[in-house]
Amino acid sequence: MRLRSEKPADRQEIRKLTVRAFADSDAAREPGEAALLSELYSCEGYLPEYSVVAEVNGHLAGHAIATRGWLDGDIPLLGLGPVSVDPGDQKHGVGTALLNEIRDRAAQRGERAIILLGEPEYYRRLGYAPAMPHGIIPSDPSWGDYFMVLNLSPMPLPKGNFRYAEPFGV
Repeated sequence: MRLRSEKPADRQEIRKLTVRAFADSDAAREPGEAALLSELYSCEGYLPEYSVVAEVNGHLAGHAIATRGWLDGDIPLLGLGPVSVDPGDQKHGVGTALLNEIRDRAAQRGERAIILLGEPEYYRRLGYAPAMPHGIIPSDPSWGDYFMVLNLSPMPLPKGNFRYAEPFGV
């Protein structure tokens, strides 16, 4: 597996990958995560260094992106997602490798924390913890333990209301 920053030329394939990763056999329309990606690429919170692809045997097997989010409007944090792994490449460590790569890049650049909305069972094993007990409040409190944080600093996490990049709408 090879991890690298995405290039604009990858975006069409990343979109197709995201559609496959989030496809719902009961839904006739394209998953919202695919449209969200296009908006994230053109928003103010887009950070190219945190858009990473995984290649396996010459094809794109996965993609993860983190964009600029804000705590109380002035403390910069990263908001992770979407994370997409091709269904044929799932359960082979692609998602974990992408998440670890973004974590390592963020730590090297001095980011304070990464926020995500995801399955607690999966993300806990990667060091994420529910954010609300740490005083980081989502725009929708019903997210509960699915709203998670990874502290990248030896300092305590700052507290406040978190807002994702504008295209998330939350």
